Amino acid sequence: MKHLLTTTTLLLLLTLPVATQTQEKQITVTENVAYRTDVGPSTVLDVAQPMFGPQTNRPAILIIHGGGWSAGSKNDMVYRTLMIDYAMKGYVVCNMNYRLVQEAPLPACIEDVQAAVRWIKSNAQKLGIDPQRIGTYGHSAGGHLSLMAGLTAGVACAAGGAPPTEIGRAGEWADHKEWWPIGYIGKTATPFLVLQGGEDPTVRPNLTEDWVVKMQRAGTSVDYVKVHGNHGVAFDQQLEFTRPAMDAFYARHLKHDDPTVSFEQLKVPDYGGSGRHKAVAVREKSLPDFVVYRPMNIDAAMTVGRPGMFATGQPKKEKLPVLIFCNGGCMDTSIGYENMLTDIASYGYVVVAIGELQMLAQHEKDQHTPSSMVKLALDWICDPASPYYNYIDTEKIAAAGHSCGGAQVLANAADPRLKTYLILNAGMGKMTMADASAKSLKNLHGPILYLVGGTSDVAWQNAQQDYKAIKRVPVVLADNTQSGHGGTYEQPNGGANARMVRAWLDWQLKGRQENERLFTGGDLTGYDGFTIQHKNYK
Repeated sequence: MKHLLTTTTLLLLLTLPVATQTQEKQITVTENVAYRTDVGPSTVLDVAQPMFGPQTNRPAILIIHGGGWSAGSKNDMVYRTLMIDYAMKGYVVCNMNYRLVQEAPLPACIEDVQAAVRWIKSNAQKLGIDPQRIGTYGHSAGGHLSLMAGLTAGVACAAGGAPPTEIGRAGEWADHKEWWPIGYIGKTATPFLVLQGGEDPTVRPNLTEDWVVKMQRAGTSVDYVKVHGNHGVAFDQQLEFTRPAMDAFYARHLKHDDPTVSFEQLKVPDYGGSGRHKAVAVREKSLPDFVVYRPMNIDAAMTVGRPGMFATGQPKKEKLPVLIFCNGGCMDTSIGYENMLTDIASYGYVVVAIGELQMLAQHEKDQHTPSSMVKLALDWICDPASPYYNYIDTEKIAAAGHSCGGAQVLANAADPRLKTYLILNAGMGKMTMADASAKSLKNLHGPILYLVGGTSDVAWQNAQQDYKAIKRVPVVLADNTQSGHGGTYEQPNGGANARMVRAWLDWQLKGRQENERLFTGGDLTGYDGFTIQHKNYK
């Protein structure tokens, strides 16, 4: 390889989660390699090569720095650290400089990125790279250039943090649509990951989302992760969300076998919920037709108390309860309930919902699901091979469903793993639906909550009949009298109905006895417009 100015070998020690001993990993970093020689000294990159594992046909990532196209460098610590981190994960990583606008005006920097990709591909054999498995990442201006690489340079995937997709103001730059991702709607099948701060004053979220929506509707795969934060999201803010999303994105699209990444996609609905443990929605590789809503940091969510509170000096750990969720219409998407389910997860629950993860509502693709999917979810979460098995309490599992999803819950009422049930805007009455009927009520073996939306709720009458028919188990009928059949589930954090669902779960699965006052004691403080009936309690 020509133009090698500096070569550094790094010996990095770490303990792998699956190992019992410390394992040494060696990385070779070659600095300031010229990827083009016809335009001056700026067009150089660093190459970090893992010296462990396979040395051929490895995936590669190209890092592109930000700085408003007029500043920044590959030597910025964030990009240097990112280069080493991904080399440690088995990728060959190139970290590039490009010509800034004061040296050469746009589109020179776009052309430099394209040239860097060509250089990587032409040197793929020397670098041990599979030229069909090259991804890109950049932040801010680098995010723009990363997306442009995905649109024009033939890379396998592209990720961008706070990426300008259009200039957003009049001027020469805005006149050239070919310089901006907005000019390429529907013209590529390359998958993208976009990371955005909801309060970013520099790259306006509405412009980012406009591009994401247009690309998705044109059939392009775009994962979109939006979190609280400003322009530093995915650079030096909210990395606990953005880096796992990147890990899963590259593992999926560059086909890198990374056993530490159990999920394929990550989304942050409703800014992670209102609880202490900000939550995410993920698509697990081993359960693709479901969404798992879970605390981002599961270990922290299991922690009770603070260091020093216990005799051992270590915080106490408690495994997390589980909620299985079935959607209205018995459909295969939980996107209409993601605010509620994310909020529940943010208070220390793992929720497994029927339907694959959707980044954007796509109702034309929705399909009916069989009630047997409840058992599939239970079998998966309770399997010792599940990535969650060591984090969840298999003795504390609930099932909830909205409308037809409530019937799916009742169809599985006999499953001994279910400890409590939540039937939302649903009831059997004299109907038969989703393999359930009034006979299914005889299979109940734990407390059950019915939550309806007043007389305008089409399920109101059936829920009343079920309430009267249930004889053997404790039952509560809560009525949010003005909410109707749709409830409040799509409101921020799922609204009042979601708070009541969580109060029930906290009582039944976490032993919060103070919540009994809400359901059997008549204390409806904070629940204006609700009425509650209960029976079969001693």
